[in-house]
Parts: sequence; structure tokens; C-alpha cells
Amino acid sequence: MVHANTLTHQTGHKFYLHISILVASMGGFLLGYDTAVISGAILFIKKQFAVSPYLEGVIISSLFLSAMIGAPLGGTIADKIGRKKALIFAGILFFIGSLMMAFAPTIPMLILGRIITGIGLGTVSIIAPLYISELSTTSNRGKMVSFNILGITFGALLAYIVNYVFSHDGDWRWMFGLEAMPAFCLIVGMIFLSETPRWLAIHSIEDKAKRVLQHIRGNQDINGELSAIESSIGKHGSSWSELLKPSVRRAVLLGVGLAFSRGLAAASIILCGYSPTILEISGFKLASLAILATVGIGVVNTVMTFVTIALVDRVGRRPLMIVGLIGVTISLVAIGITFMFDGTSAYVKWITIGSLLLYVGSWSLGPRPVFWILISEIYPLKVRARGMSLGSLTKWATNWLVTFTFLPLVALIGKTGAFWFYGFFAIVTLLIFYFLVPETKGQSLENIEDHWREGKRPSEMGK
Repeated sequence: MVHANTLTHQTGHKFYLHISILVASMGGFLLGYDTAVISGAILFIKKQFAVSPYLEGVIISSLFLSAMIGAPLGGTIADKIGRKKALIFAGILFFIGSLMMAFAPTIPMLILGRIITGIGLGTVSIIAPLYISELSTTSNRGKMVSFNILGITFGALLAYIVNYVFSHDGDWRWMFGLEAMPAFCLIVGMIFLSETPRWLAIHSIEDKAKRVLQHIRGNQDINGELSAIESSIGKHGSSWSELLKPSVRRAVLLGVGLAFSRGLAAASIILCGYSPTILEISGFKLASLAILATVGIGVVNTVMTFVTIALVDRVGRRPLMIVGLIGVTISLVAIGITFMFDGTSAYVKWITIGSLLLYVGSWSLGPRPVFWILISEIYPLKVRARGMSLGSLTKWATNWLVTFTFLPLVALIGKTGAFWFYGFFAIVTLLIFYFLVPETKGQSLENIEDHWREGKRPSEMGK
């Protein structure tokens, strides 16, 4: 464990906090890489193994199906043995699964590797933002959790670049195998970091909780924060049944509702599996050109995440989410329109790219980062890991449903109908968010918990 006496007093505390967040964000990096790398690899896997459209859907969606196991498992592990050890566990799964995929001699072995990394994916998707939020202060929590989102975007961008580099030779094995390196970094890095003070306090390790809090806050007075943490511990139990209590139920329904509706707005199609396929359909005949175009998607994704980090604690969660969802809706409608002219215009593929970039920029501004920030904030302390698990489980279940049914849906109602179908759910998500989700900017985790416990309406948050 890093000690502050090796650095100057205040600088040492900030350095340790930032290193902790950076290492935890490696979990987000693995999430982004693992979900994006298949988009390029599948083009060559299909050719090598003569994969049918149905089996293609199984290969891509198996990651999300197994993430449905990892989400509740991760919540349970995080409550039992700690946030830190849960992240190490996820890193081990990523390390093993990536090597299995790289050396897979058959499709079943490849799918098994994706299932193993998928369990790690579901685990890290809740534990990384949970770990970061429990270390952060009220004033910078949104920004700090957004660094995990930045990790996701960098992971996806690197996956797109790696896909392009190896697309010329069609070497999909390297695309998967390189994932073992950041997985190893996550495992080793977390070994040297502390558990969160909130988890330590829950398990009555008060002295260590106080030392960790002093270590990450420096010269700040920690007595008020420590008292608020200890006060919140006695308000709820930590079993799954606690999620059904009236004081928690509204937060649970919001987390699940947002996860489901936003998942049906096609993010897993565009960002996690089929973007090169969509570009091939729109006119890019060479796989390498379609994959190269996805690099632009990754760049926009990364740039807009920096914008989110700069704004989320200044303008709030709600404005970013609302603007982002409006952009997502417009882009999905536009993509549907371009497919109405499929094959009739040389400009279709460029309009499709523009629409995809608008989608990615809008998604990276609001729906993706704000969702992960919110579910790390809205649940009471003692059920936070389990509440996040339920929201994450819903997200991965919806991603699995969308990726598995994308090609059959296109066959059933056409490309235009499919994207307009997803656009409808972007509107549903916008309505849910606008009317039911409170603004959590500037609110401590304990204040947010009190808000739900007192049965207040979302619009009364902070008043």
C-alpha cells in the first residue's frame, strides 16, 4: 500500500487518490476494449470458420449474456470481500478469457473465452464506478466516475485501432490476445491500493476506514464525512431483499428502467458489435475500410467523453443526458432514412458515417456516462453494490437481446424499420429521464440516500 510519507503531505494524498482512480479505470478500459474488439474480429472469424448469421449473433451476444452472470456476482463479491478484491477477480477473468480467445482452435472455445471475459465484464462494470465513487468527494464525484467512462472510450478506441492494424492480414487472434496486458495491469495495480472507507466502515473496520479517509482527503476535516458514513450504515440491511423496501424501491426502479430503455436505443449495435457490418451494408465493400471508419467513431467517442468530464460537475447530469438523447434520436432516424436509399446514391455511405458519428458523440455526452454516474450515486450505502448489480444486469441483458436479435430484426422489418424501432426507445428513455430522474450534482451520497428514505419526489432533490 502506498504511504503519504513518501511524498509531500498534501501532494501525496492527491497523488494516491488519482492513482487509485486511474488503476480502477483500467477496469473501464477492459470493458471498452472487450466490447469493441469483436466488431472487427468477427469479419475475419466469419470467413475462417464459415459462420452463419445465427452463429454470428451467438458469438457477439455471448459476451453480454455472461455479463448478466457477472453483474450480480460482482455485487455479491463486492459486499462480501470488498471492492478492491472484486476488481482483482475481474482482472483475472479478463486475463484468462483473452488468452483463451487468442488461442481458440474452434468456435466453441472462442465462445467460452468470451463467456469468461463476459463475467469479468459484468463484474467490472459495477465495481469500477462503485470503487471510484466511494473514494471521491461530493464536488468532484461526477468527474472522477467519468474517468472510468474515459477508460471505456480509450479501450474502445484502442480496439478499433488494433482491429485496423491487424485487418490487413486478418489476424483476429492478436486482436483478442492484446487484452491480456491491461488485465495484468489491473490485477497488479489493485494489489497495492486500499479498500474504500465506506466498505471498511460497513464491516466495522473503523480505524482503517478513518486512516484511508485521511489518506485520500489530506488536510480536509474528515469527521463530518465519517459521521455521515457511519450514520447511513444503520439505516438498511445488506441483503437482496432490502432492494424491495419502499425507501430503496424507487431508486431500483429508476436504475432498472434507465438500463432497459437506453439499452434498446442501439448502443450495443453501433458501439459493440455491428458498426463495421453497418458500414459494409451502406457501401464500404472492403473490411479494412469499414474497420478504419470505426476508428473515427472511437475518436469522436473519446473527445466527447472529455467534454463530459469537463461539464458533468458544472452543468449537471440532467442537461447532458437530455441533449445527448435528443442527438441519439435524430441520428437513429437519419440512419434509417439513409437505408431507404440503399444502393441508389453514392453519398449514402458518407451520410451513414455522419449519422453514426452524431450517434456516438451524443451517446458519449449523455446516455452512457450519466447512466454509470447515476447508478453509482442513487442507491443507499449498504445496498449500493447490489443495486448497481441489478441495474448493470438489466443493461447487459438488454445488450444481449439487442445484439442477438439485430440481424433477425433487420430481416423481419428491414434496416430502416430496425433503426426507427431503436429510435423509439431513445425517446422513451428521454421521457423517463426528464420526468423521473433527479439532479444529483452537488449532493453527497448520504444526502441522496436521505432523499429516497424520506419519500421525496425527484424534483425535490437538494431542496
